[in-house]
Amino acid sequence: MSLDFPIRPVGIFNHNALYEINLPGSDGIEVVKGPASSLYGSNAVGGAVNFTSAAPSATPYFSLAGQASSEGYRRADIAASNTWADTGVRISGYAAGRGESWQDYNSMDKTGITARVDHWLTDALLWKSVLTYSKLDTDMPGSLNESDYHTRPGYSYQTFTTRQVEALRASTSLAGELNAGGFSSATLYYRDNSTYQLPSYLIFNTGAHSASGRTTDNTFTSLGLSAFHRQQWGDFKLTLGGLVEESPNDQREVNLSIVRDPKTGKYLSYKTGTVRRDYHVDLGNQALFADASYQLGAGWGINAALRYDRVEYDFTNHLKPSATTGAASQTQSFAATSPKIGFTWDAANKVFVYGGYSQGFTPPEVSALFSSATVPNLKSASFDQFELGARFSPSKDFKIDAAVYRLDGKDELVTYTIVPGKSEPRNAGQTRHEGFELGLDWSANSQWSARLAGQYARHTYLEYRPSPSENYASKDIPAAPNWQGTFELAFKPAANARLALETVYLGPYWMNSANNVQYDGHTLFNLRGEYQYKGWTIWAHALNLADAHYAEIAASSYKGFGERNGNTQDTYSPGAPRSFFVGVSYAFDGKGVGQ
Repeated sequence: MSLDFPIRPVGIFNHNALYEINLPGSDGIEVVKGPASSLYGSNAVGGAVNFTSAAPSATPYFSLAGQASSEGYRRADIAASNTWADTGVRISGYAAGRGESWQDYNSMDKTGITARVDHWLTDALLWKSVLTYSKLDTDMPGSLNESDYHTRPGYSYQTFTTRQVEALRASTSLAGELNAGGFSSATLYYRDNSTYQLPSYLIFNTGAHSASGRTTDNTFTSLGLSAFHRQQWGDFKLTLGGLVEESPNDQREVNLSIVRDPKTGKYLSYKTGTVRRDYHVDLGNQALFADASYQLGAGWGINAALRYDRVEYDFTNHLKPSATTGAASQTQSFAATSPKIGFTWDAANKVFVYGGYSQGFTPPEVSALFSSATVPNLKSASFDQFELGARFSPSKDFKIDAAVYRLDGKDELVTYTIVPGKSEPRNAGQTRHEGFELGLDWSANSQWSARLAGQYARHTYLEYRPSPSENYASKDIPAAPNWQGTFELAFKPAANARLALETVYLGPYWMNSANNVQYDGHTLFNLRGEYQYKGWTIWAHALNLADAHYAEIAASSYKGFGERNGNTQDTYSPGAPRSFFVGVSYAFDGKGVGQ
């Protein structure tokens, strides 16, 4: 998310939304841990990721890069920038594709481009405009059953599943120091997104030769204004801001009848059927926020933030309301106030301690509110976190970053099965997430260095009853390992060369809520090398060096009753085998020499 404006509107959450960001157009990524709704609004629960666009260069700049992999991946990047008098321009983009690889039915094409124009109206006032366009067209190979995952991990049952995305983001802003000790910013922004899918996760077997599925076609546009003013008086700093946004959204779903080959398990063809959903929603979001910090002296500082959000859904159903076509046309609204308070302490030379409390919230999504004829009485889920951390350097070559936390979620949305075939969303879930994080950075000398980033965490249900016969209170949440981490050992034989061996560890986790089907976890090794000469950079990666057999994600629908069948109840998304990447780039400045 961005402090200027979020990647997506409230109510249309998508955990894949990062594919709408063109990373070559960014020069920085800020990661905020824990609930951050006090500044970033809804869905900033586990954390927030803030992307900053790269500014134009002061002198002419041009770069070109290309890379390829042993598994059919190809990519080309280009960037150009310059400033003339008070106006600077930067354009950066890439085109990537994946052809034949280790996995069947897994081709992909993606392009992204970002243009930024900066114009200094005065020495203290900047007019900045940014436009980003991304397009993605990818196959969806889906997951495998237990037997196929172990014996033929590159296999796919799919032959026509797809995801097609177009995302346009445009903004123009004025920002600058308009008064002594102050900084003001106002951003007018626009989004235009479309996502068409025939997704593998919505295909279900209905017989030996048949299956059902559906397409989803979601489009939205947004127009919004985000503004804030930051003022500093000595040791006290105050930020006040707000956001107003309107996002019309349309969703259409069509049922499919699918022909399946029982011998191969492949889905061969499909025919379109009835329209399952066809609705329009006007999404509105208004917010006010304040953030204050004060340096008390003796190394102590305190900070606090508060945000009020109001979310409104004006829903229009183009179909006759029913259990499958959705609810009758109506308006629903939600409001939430999200606080945050914390402290910082420079305890000693190179010892920094921090801690605090923060809250995040997530309003019900459009799909949860209006998916059935009767609209459930839902409220926003809230998440409260306490955290204590420290950063210190026992020596100039050794750095330690450690933190402990507890995050409790309540009123979380649960799909509750009243009787087989009939379910509804309810605020019936409570969870707890607590753990310890550790980061180490050590430079033994000018050639050798090591990094460690790891955590132990426990993610449990405090309350979760998805049906009258199921109660998962005190159970671990699926796909949430206790242990995970990375370790890197790097060697620099020269100032312009680097070789690093990375170990990635993911511990065992439960595949189902009943906690009786387990994925054993995995350990991967990656080798990375880089060499620079003037403006040239040549690099190579060997990923999954030991060619481990592993799953990106594993899940099971087994509820703990009766006999388990791994080929009908378990699913695995296989990870890539050993893969090799090579790349080369060249960059030069306005003097025509390599950088």
